[in-house]
Formats: sequence, C-alpha cells, structure tokens
Amino acid sequence: MDWSDRVGRRIKLRDLHILQAAAEAGSMARAAAELAISQPAVSYAIAEMERVLGVPLLDRTSQGVVPTSYGRALLQRSVIVFNELRQGVNEIEHLADPAVGEVRIGTTPPMSAIATAVINRLIPRYTRMAFHLVVEPVTVLLRELRQRNIEVAICRIEDELTEEDVKAQILFHDELAIICGKHNPWARRRLSVKLSELMHEPWALYPPGSFFGRVTRSVSAANGLQAPRATVTTSSAYALCMLAATGPFLTIHPRTLLRSPRMHPSLTAVIVDMRGTRNPISLLTLRNRSLSPAAKLFTEMASNAVRAVKR
Repeated sequence: MDWSDRVGRRIKLRDLHILQAAAEAGSMARAAAELAISQPAVSYAIAEMERVLGVPLLDRTSQGVVPTSYGRALLQRSVIVFNELRQGVNEIEHLADPAVGEVRIGTTPPMSAIATAVINRLIPRYTRMAFHLVVEPVTVLLRELRQRNIEVAICRIEDELTEEDVKAQILFHDELAIICGKHNPWARRRLSVKLSELMHEPWALYPPGSFFGRVTRSVSAANGLQAPRATVTTSSAYALCMLAATGPFLTIHPRTLLRSPRMHPSLTAVIVDMRGTRNPISLLTLRNRSLSPAAKLFTEMASNAVRAVKR
C-alpha cells in the first residue's frame, strides 16, 4: 500500500473522528446526531475510508454497526493519534503561557499519596495547570500509558521491568507493612511479632489474583505459611483502610501509606519484619514519547515530593 497516494492524502482526521463516533454510538444515525452532521455524510466518510483501505471497517446490521477486526485495529491506533494531537495542542498552549498546562497521571491506589503530594507542590506555582489522575492496577496503567491516555505512571514494580518501550525511573524503595487500627491490641505491642502469630486474626485483603494478593502469598510462603484466610476481600484500598481503622481487621499495604498520617490518622503498623518485601516504586514513561512541559514538571517535582513524604 502506497502511503502517500492511498492513505496519507485521503484519510483525514475528521474521517477517523466520524469512525470513532459511529463505533462508540453503534449507529450511524446516532453518530450523525452527536456530530451535528447528516447521516449520509457519516456513511460517505466511512465508505470512502473502506474504499481507500480496501477492507470493511464496520459490519452493518439491522441493529446498527459494529467494528470489524480491521476497524478495531484502525480505531485502536486512532485513539493514540488523537491523544498525541491533544498533547501537541496542550504543549503549544503551555509554551505560550508557562503557567498553563495539562498532565495525565496514572497511579495505583497505594501510591496515590505520592501522586497527590506532587500535585500539591505544583499547584501553588502553576495555578492554571490541570491534572487528570487515573487510579488503577499496574496492568491497566501500562495499557493506558501505551495508548497515550496518560503520560506518566507511579507504581510498585514487582520484578525488573522488561518492557522495551517503557522507561522506569526509581523514586524510592518501599516495603509492605501489616496495618491495623490504633485501637487494635496488636498496635500496642512494642516487641517484634512473628507473622505466624497473626494468622488466625481477621484479615481484610486484596483478591488472591491481584498484585497484592500474589505478594501476600509470597510473603506467607517465605515464612513457611499459607496465606491468611481473608474475612473480607476487596480491591478497594480505601475500603481496606476503613476496615482496619474501624474494626478488628489486619491488612497488608505499602508502608508509604503511613507516611501521610493526616490522610490515615487511625492506622499504624504491627511490628513485623517485612524487609523481604522491599520493591522499587518507579515513575514510568514511554521511551519513544516526548513528555509535555507539564509532565516534565511533574517528573522533576516527584523526587522532591517523595523526600517530603518519607520524612
């Protein structure tokens, strides 16, 4: 396929936008209404792209339209195109006015304390800067990073990151902690506790198949134990903290959580040796993607914010 003659000059951003709208709406009529254009204009734009590419992009049925495998491939790439274009516009605005910018950040729930600390340091200096914070598991953050939906991600790396397209800047090393409410009898223990002593306590834990579920099993196995039986299982970090803060539950969480006592004033750590769980907390970016000025400021500020949180 000759790019210049068959694609470069004939497929327009407007046509890709129309294809996106039709796929998301599931109907050319609804897409036309959302875009405030006629239905024949929608049909023509999509038919013209299909003619240029030589493949069907949408399957037409009596119920509406759905993307074909070719359509899904093009749509997946077009998301990246529009996100890059949006970043370009934001960068132009930022260069015109350094106080203006937009940065899209991803973080896992436990590391949201770090992301918010960075944001809190930037806001006083850049009052017109906008932040979009995505809080998801590591696997989701890597996907969002590759699709250009976020520019940077802050998360714990379980093993050495081997993805060639991802760059990891280590911010600090953190270990896990057995966390409970300050009212819990285990919080008053001043001597080191063995993990085996806690196995029959009520636990609130992440699901077994999650990142921290796997870590919990690994920690238990390293001590010659089965993973503790969870009385409550949830993927919500907030729910786990609330259960520990207000009830008899123990949970496993990054120790960084306790670096923000104003956010979690009712929580503390049981004195258990967890040094074997130390892992790097890293700031992830794509190797082949230049960061926007706002994202560069965020990454530069991250190390200072980490030092403040860890004090």
